[in-house]
Amino acid sequence: MDVNDRRGTHDGARIDPALRARLIASMKPADGAVPAFIFSSPDVYDAELQRIFARSWLFVAHESEVPEPGDYVTRYMGEDPVIVTRAEDGQVRVFLNMCRHRGMRLCRADMGNTSHFRCPYHGFTYDNSGRLVGVPFHKEAYGDRLDRDALRLFQPRCDSHAGLIFATWADEGPSLAEYLGDARWYLDVLFRRATMEVVGPPQRWVADANWKLAADNFASDAYHTATTHASIAAIGLTPSIAFGKDGYQISLAHGHGCGLGISPQPMVPEEVLALYARHLPPEQAALWRQIKNLHATLFPNFSLLLTSAAGIEGKRIMHTTIRLWQPRGPDKVEIWSWLVVERDAPDEWRALSRKAYILTFGPSGIFEQDDTENWTNITANTRGAIARRAATFNYTMGVGQEPLVQGFPGPGRVIDTKFQEANARNFYGRWLEMMLA
Repeated sequence: MDVNDRRGTHDGARIDPALRARLIASMKPADGAVPAFIFSSPDVYDAELQRIFARSWLFVAHESEVPEPGDYVTRYMGEDPVIVTRAEDGQVRVFLNMCRHRGMRLCRADMGNTSHFRCPYHGFTYDNSGRLVGVPFHKEAYGDRLDRDALRLFQPRCDSHAGLIFATWADEGPSLAEYLGDARWYLDVLFRRATMEVVGPPQRWVADANWKLAADNFASDAYHTATTHASIAAIGLTPSIAFGKDGYQISLAHGHGCGLGISPQPMVPEEVLALYARHLPPEQAALWRQIKNLHATLFPNFSLLLTSAAGIEGKRIMHTTIRLWQPRGPDKVEIWSWLVVERDAPDEWRALSRKAYILTFGPSGIFEQDDTENWTNITANTRGAIARRAATFNYTMGVGQEPLVQGFPGPGRVIDTKFQEANARNFYGRWLEMMLA
């Protein structure tokens, strides 16, 4: 890589031949076979950072987090720290959060507003378009030998859809629209139903779990709800433990997957449905009269969740959360969670949505603790000698039995049940493709 390249690239990384051979021999996602060792192997994790996180389009922020020129938030792309900022020209840009002089973390605040970023080590200063504009004692230290233009901040490609900001380190490859593909239709159902905004900064916590377990769970696994989350039926938040079964599983290109739960009656009050109808095309607005829940993962590590609950102050309520499963090692994940609400919804709806989010999917929420317990135990088990050598996980649910829905308004391969693992097979198929490409 040319040291003066503005973006940088990780695309030259080669996978270890022995690891490549083992993946080819043991991983058969189309048949539902996923070897346990991929969930705790340091070699697999190192390859993922290079071959998946450095090449995919990754979610970094919601536009409501940087509404004004100078606003910024600090995030991660894989393990690379980045700054997401709206520059003085109004354009959102993403930069590697690393000074080009000696590699110091350039910005150490979670969020703020500034026109410039000044390195706390030697004082090199960059404007929020990434240009090096200030060097202390420039003439005394460097004379005329420092090429400032060659020391711009590394900048990935950046684009957005429905208020969601993504970036990629890949210099070439699909545009964001091509990468999202048909998933854009479902993103629009969620994020164009009204003017959406995040509530406060994201909540963050760390779990001793591999990031893939959470990502494939949100893409595919409604089956676990009857057992893992049975307690919520006992306390009246859902009518029965079968609440996760009815609906569709939707497989999409590039490893993306969505589960859509349906209800015979609307879960949203009429005044909120009227708000959606003003923003969405008729076929998407009509779908809101059936939606009970929606869970999805956009490959590799960005997940979405819309869920409904009964009994929140005696009322039905929905809330929307978006998730990042930030890798922090082969057996550790940092979970970033945002509550997303309709800016113009009634105050009561917004307040109850927040309460439902905290109760169910906040860091100490009922669902959240259930899921984390599973993921941490599975990850710990995969570190054992027998698991690393011989264990294979079973993802065969629905192989050869995928009843397709005809006439569904949305795109993708729509399967007439949520008790399916087609999306998990799709997720790991894409994972294997990128690891071996």
